[in-house]
Amino acid sequence: MTVAVTLLVFAVVHSISHFVNLWNFSRGYDDSLIEINLARYKNESPLLLLLSQVGLTGVTMLVIIICMGLTSMRSVRRRLYNAFWYTHQLYLLFLALLIVHPLSGVLKEEIINDEASQNPSQSDDTLLANNTSNHKFTSIKSMTWAWMAFPLSCFFVDLIWRIFSRNRTKVTVKDVSHMPGRTMALSLSCHDEFRCRMGQYVLLQCLDISLLEWHPFTVVRLPTSSHGDFVIWIRVKGDWTETLENILLRRESDQISILVDGPFSSPMEDASHAALSLCVAAGVGITPFVSLLHHLFTNPRSKLPGRIHLIWIVRYEEEITWLADLANKTITQLRNANRPDRLHLEIYVTNTSKIEPNVVSDKQQINVTHTVVINEKGRLCHTIRKGDKITNDDEKAMLLTPNVKRHEFNDKKYSNNRLELNDYNIAKEYPLLGCRVKRGRPHWDKVFGYWVHLYPQQNLNVYSCGPKKLVKTLRNKCKYVSRTTRNSFTLIHEGFS
Repeated sequence: MTVAVTLLVFAVVHSISHFVNLWNFSRGYDDSLIEINLARYKNESPLLLLLSQVGLTGVTMLVIIICMGLTSMRSVRRRLYNAFWYTHQLYLLFLALLIVHPLSGVLKEEIINDEASQNPSQSDDTLLANNTSNHKFTSIKSMTWAWMAFPLSCFFVDLIWRIFSRNRTKVTVKDVSHMPGRTMALSLSCHDEFRCRMGQYVLLQCLDISLLEWHPFTVVRLPTSSHGDFVIWIRVKGDWTETLENILLRRESDQISILVDGPFSSPMEDASHAALSLCVAAGVGITPFVSLLHHLFTNPRSKLPGRIHLIWIVRYEEEITWLADLANKTITQLRNANRPDRLHLEIYVTNTSKIEPNVVSDKQQINVTHTVVINEKGRLCHTIRKGDKITNDDEKAMLLTPNVKRHEFNDKKYSNNRLELNDYNIAKEYPLLGCRVKRGRPHWDKVFGYWVHLYPQQNLNVYSCGPKKLVKTLRNKCKYVSRTTRNSFTLIHEGFS
């Protein structure tokens, strides 16, 4: 971000300086030294000078860099992610123009004649007065390509290597399960060399949707020597994830082409190596910490991580079923290993009504009809009924998914209608979790006060993954508690938007 902001600021300052120079070239036309003039005649319009090679390439680069900067703002990026993504693909055009831009020959250098070299004692003013015609100017040869050659070579070598490595990492979708909150769990099988650590994430591309887009998802379950599959959770939110959900519902697993790039490092990795980890998650932000629970379940007597305080905030109680079975087994396993203090789990349910908002309405009919089914564990399942006709004429422009025909997947809009689910109480099926479920939102003063009382005068890291509002609240609390107590809190958060 520092490099991007610096590039944007100095690009604007650089361009403003050149705009002023265009005015000076126009008004300061020199009849005696025609070679140094950019203008063709005195008082030529500066707008005409912009039509030259240096003007067109400069203005184009300025427009590109400003568009990149504007679309990178969080408010714009969240609402117009398509514009953000495709605008940043113009970096190749920007680099090409950056090499061509100084080749116009606007900058000149003087060629010293023989008389000047034989009489070095004479000043330039004297020579100019005596023999002005002997002063010749030529365009400075651009060396921009030399400065850019090495870094660009490294960049393109890395790019080509990643493209070929991605094409070799085609994965197979082994299993797909639909969870409450319109979240999908994908079990993927990759090659034997794929290794991943707790907290890392991968980039996922579906060739049936787009040949350009790669989306990051945290690895929930790591591959092992005996179990080569890995699991990711995907919250259906946005046109790319909606199209992926449609494809997974309509096609067989072996008919879907998915590539994986990674894994990549994440700030959440430190939570698995710390003697004490304070973890806060909201909704699907629990994904970086699921692998920690898997590790505690399989290695209850391991040394690291030492102790984990995990706070999970969900909107509906049905969403707890994502993690209920694993959490219940982990708590039981730690008790059997005489290490019950390694995990302190608190779950907050912010909506006490037994309703689920994300349900397909009849506002717009689509060619794939969802049927919502509640299984015996209270899980929300999506089934499909084929053969329905398309009755709506309003199609969504699939700008982000160019490889999908517009008539194949129509726009799916979800109304505010809510489906009343069966009364579900997590304590009935998972008693160990029932006592850890609280209603409402966390009272952060009490939470941080408890941590300060439990770990006095210690430097503590708070690992967070969730919406911006949660991260902002935790950051302010960490600063405030660090100033008012002898503890030092550092917030480490992860976000992909």
